[in-house]
Amino acid sequence: MRFSNKWLFIILLAVIFLIRIPHIENSPYEVGESWRQADTESMARNFVEERFNIFFPQLNYDGPSPNYAQLEFQVTTFLIAILYKLFGYHYELARLIPILFFTFSACYLYLITKKYNSTEVALLTTLLYGVFPLNWFFSRAIMPESAVLFFSLGALYYFISWIEQGKAKTLIMATVMTALAILLKIPAIFIGIPMLWMSIVKYKSKIFLNWQLWLFAIFALGLPFVYFKWLETVAEFKFVTGISSKHIIPEFVTAVFTKESLQFFSTHLPQSFTWIGLILAVIGMFMLKWKSEYPIVVWVLAIVLEVITIVAVIQFNYYLILIGPVLAILAGKALGSIWKWRFGSIFVIGVLAIIIFNSYSTIQPKVIEKDNLLKQAEYVKKYTSKEDLIVIGTFSPELINASERKGWRANINYYDYIPQEPKEEIEYFISHGAKYFVPIKGYIYGDGDNAYRKYLDDHFIKVQVAEDPAYSFYLLKEK
Repeated sequence: MRFSNKWLFIILLAVIFLIRIPHIENSPYEVGESWRQADTESMARNFVEERFNIFFPQLNYDGPSPNYAQLEFQVTTFLIAILYKLFGYHYELARLIPILFFTFSACYLYLITKKYNSTEVALLTTLLYGVFPLNWFFSRAIMPESAVLFFSLGALYYFISWIEQGKAKTLIMATVMTALAILLKIPAIFIGIPMLWMSIVKYKSKIFLNWQLWLFAIFALGLPFVYFKWLETVAEFKFVTGISSKHIIPEFVTAVFTKESLQFFSTHLPQSFTWIGLILAVIGMFMLKWKSEYPIVVWVLAIVLEVITIVAVIQFNYYLILIGPVLAILAGKALGSIWKWRFGSIFVIGVLAIIIFNSYSTIQPKVIEKDNLLKQAEYVKKYTSKEDLIVIGTFSPELINASERKGWRANINYYDYIPQEPKEEIEYFISHGAKYFVPIKGYIYGDGDNAYRKYLDDHFIKVQVAEDPAYSFYLLKEK
């Protein structure tokens, strides 16, 4: 890398970092994605306040603590918890961790791209990666997505380096980072497809005799398997096993052909990567060279497979996060080719300006905080005690987290062991220690006929919020 390109890359990384600083003080309760952010942040607090052990992640719902959950390995939350212990609860610290993970992931993407393309293409790829709307928003969200990108891209970079150079230390790095990527998000396992293909190309029929590859596979796949199976034995809520067995496995072949799936992709792909970004990526696909860039080609195909089998089933927009790096590479190739044209640089700068403006405009409505929820949470904290168990009236548990309490969600009809009729359900909550029922400004999920609210009004004392009566809630004590 020439001196000028080195500093250009450093400036680019600084820009990627700095554009994520606005709204860094935001709470997790944003319009764009509050449930997942709230859960992540609350787990960090629970490490500090309940059990400072990375192997025992717990949520604030449904019920009194502990609420151990079978979720991803808590690298992000535990690092946040360490900062919380040292400096206190500050959302800036919680957001700093994913921002740093994403910034360093951009380094790995640059290095991977540079192996097969010019410096100009690598720089354009890195810039696009940093400004795509989905990447921009979720890389500063209090979620594990940035860490997944960091470990996935690091794993691929080190594996490519091992294939090229055969150094043991690069294979060790690839092993550790692959295991961590899968521990953080199981779909990251698809990064193993280009790794497998590179191994076949290099070792051919001798691939099964290579003990280093066997060790890589045993540790990279075995550690996540052992972790999730062990966590299943201690967790009250088996999210990983449940999502896999109830949703992904039954539908992973057919889901992509459903109307809901097509609607999801037609809406969220352009929102996440812009129409211009998608068009450039399609152009870039036709510019790939199989012989010299086959790891990138296979990586693209692996991500397509992940989209078809996993994203089409789950249909959460943040599950598109693994698409970002390959789309950036493909779009970067297209822009790199255009850059060579006469006046091409002017056209490329214009395109980048449009993408950046589009991304900024897409993100701004998503970083708005939910005022009603935050107000309700403040009144809960003011009028109740820290140890009080609460019941909330929303399907999302955000209010429990924002109130810094523990408790249940009412009227969601999710658990077989919780009665579904208002009277019986409330009695169940009370018998298990619930003290307050808190709707957000009176809203109760699924209560279209107001039967649930009527039962509460008729039987329980209302805690009047003097500052704003609309935020009043119920003491679960019979009148």
